[in-house]
Amino acid sequence: MARARSNNSRVNRMPIMPRENTGMSEDDLTNLKLHAAQEILSEVFGITVVEAEEMIKQRSRERILWPERF
Repeated sequence: MARARSNNSRVNRMPIMPRENTGMSEDDLTNLKLHAAQEILSEVFGITVVEAEEMIKQRSRERILWPERF
C-alpha cells in the first residue's frame, strides 16, 4: 500500500532567492523572469513563446483598462 507523503518535508524548504550581488542589472533580471514566464506559459498552454508574449502583453493592457479597486 502506498503511503501518503508527509507535508513536513515542505515545511523546512525555503524558496531560493536571487543573491543581492549577482552582477545582473534589475532590467536584466526582469527580462530573465519574463522569458522564464513565457516559456512556462508556452509549455502549459501548448502555444509558442511568441503567443505567450502576446498573452502577457494583453494581460498588461487589461490591467491598464481596469482599476484594481472600484
